[in-house]
Amino acid sequence: MRRRRPWGLRASVTVAFTGGALILSAVLAAGTYFVARHYLVDQRERTATRQAFADASFVRDGLLTSGAQVSDVLGDVAPPSDTDIVVHRGGRWFSSSLQADARAIPASAQQAVAHGRATLVWATGPNGRELVVGVPLPAVGAEFYEVSSPTELSGTLGTLRLVLFGFAVLTAIGGALLGRYAARRVVAPLDDVAAAAARISVGELSTRLPSTDDPDLAAIVGSFNAMVEALDERIQRDARFAADISHELRSPLTTLVTSVAVLQRRRDELPDRSQQALDLVATELDRFQRSLEDLLELGRLDAGVATQALSDVDLGDLVRHALQASHRATTPTLPTEPLVVRVDKNQLSRALFNLFDNADLHGGGLRAVAVERSGPDALVTVDDEGPGVPLAERTRIFERFVRAGSRGSRQGTGLGLSLVAETARAFHGGVGCTDRPGGGARFVLRLPLVAEGAAVAEPAGVS
Repeated sequence: MRRRRPWGLRASVTVAFTGGALILSAVLAAGTYFVARHYLVDQRERTATRQAFADASFVRDGLLTSGAQVSDVLGDVAPPSDTDIVVHRGGRWFSSSLQADARAIPASAQQAVAHGRATLVWATGPNGRELVVGVPLPAVGAEFYEVSSPTELSGTLGTLRLVLFGFAVLTAIGGALLGRYAARRVVAPLDDVAAAAARISVGELSTRLPSTDDPDLAAIVGSFNAMVEALDERIQRDARFAADISHELRSPLTTLVTSVAVLQRRRDELPDRSQQALDLVATELDRFQRSLEDLLELGRLDAGVATQALSDVDLGDLVRHALQASHRATTPTLPTEPLVVRVDKNQLSRALFNLFDNADLHGGGLRAVAVERSGPDALVTVDDEGPGVPLAERTRIFERFVRAGSRGSRQGTGLGLSLVAETARAFHGGVGCTDRPGGGARFVLRLPLVAEGAAVAEPAGVS
C-alpha cells in the first residue's frame, strides 16, 4: 500500500486553526440556536395560552346567554388567522373552520380537559406541528380547544439556522486565513535558517542570521551564528594547514624533481641498472607530484578556500585550449553558439586534463570530446576506447584512491576523477559515467549556463 505523505508544518497549523474555528463556531451556533429556540417556543406558548383563555372566556359568556347556539357563538369569535377553535358540548363537536375537527385534538388533551384541567400540548397535524390549548368550561358544560399553526415560529427558526450556519462557515474561513497567517509567521524563522544554511553550504561562510528581539528565537539565532562562526574558524584553520603542508612538501619535492632532471640529462653516463633505477624514481616522483597536487587541490575544495577566480567563459573554447595544452590531437565537436559558464579557468582545465588522462590510463585512449547544450546546462562528453565501466563501479570510481582498470606502464593516483567530481560540485554542476554507443565509457561533465548576454572572458592563459 502506498504510504500517505505526512502534512507539512504550514498545512498542520492551517488545518488546526480551521478545525478549531469550525468546532468553536459550531458549538456557539448550536448553543445560540437552542437558547433562542427555547425562548421563542416559550414565548409562542405563552401567547397561545393567553389567546386561548381570552377566546374561551368569550365563548363561555356567549353560551351563558339563554338560547345561544355554539355555532353562533363561534361565528362571533375572531381568532388569529392561523388559529382554529373547536368546542365539545353535549357529545357534539363544533369548529370555527372546516380544517379543524375532533381529530385535530390529541387524546391526552381531551382527557386532561375532561378531568377539568387546562392543558397545552404539541401535536402533528396535516400542516405540520400544531399547538393545542385546551380549557374546560364547566359553567356551560363544554370543552374549549384552540389549535394554532406556528408558521411564523418555524420561519423564524429556519432563518436563524441559516444565519448561524453562514456565520459558522465564515468563522471557519476566517480561522483558515488566520491559520495560514500564523503558519507563515511560525515558519518564517525556519525559512530564514534554511536559506542561511543553503548559502553556507555553497561556501558563503559570512552568512549570519539577523539578530532578533524575540526571546523564543534569540537562543536559536545565537546558537546558529555561533555554530557558523565555529565552522568558519575550523575551515580557515584547515585552509592554513593545507597551505603549510603545500609549502613544506613542495620545497623538497622541487629539489627532488630538479635533481632527477639533472640525472636524466646525464643518463647515458650511468650503468644500465642505475638507468633503470633512475627511470623508476622519475616515474614514481612524477606520480607523487601529481598525487600531491591533486590532494592539495582537493583539500582546498573541501575547505572551501576562496582562491577561485571566477569568470564567464565559453566552455567550447576552454575545452579546445585544454586539448591543445595537453598536447592531444583530438578535435572536439563544438556547438555553433557560445556556451557561457562561470568557472575558475585553471581549476576547470585541471579537471578536463584529469578526464583526458583517465581515458588514456584506464580507457584505452581518448576517442572523442564533444561540447553541447542540454536545457539550462552545458555538457562536456569524453569518450574512450576501453571496455567501459561496470554499472556497480560507476559511482565508486569518483571516490578518492579508487583505481579501476589501469593500462600500460603508467598508473593512476586514484584522485583524478574525485577531483573532477569536487570541481564540478564547486561550480554547481556534476559528473557521471555511462556506456558509449558502440563500446567504451562516456564521461559527462555538466555545468550550469549563465544568463544570456553575460560577458565572455578569453580562455587564454590556462595553465
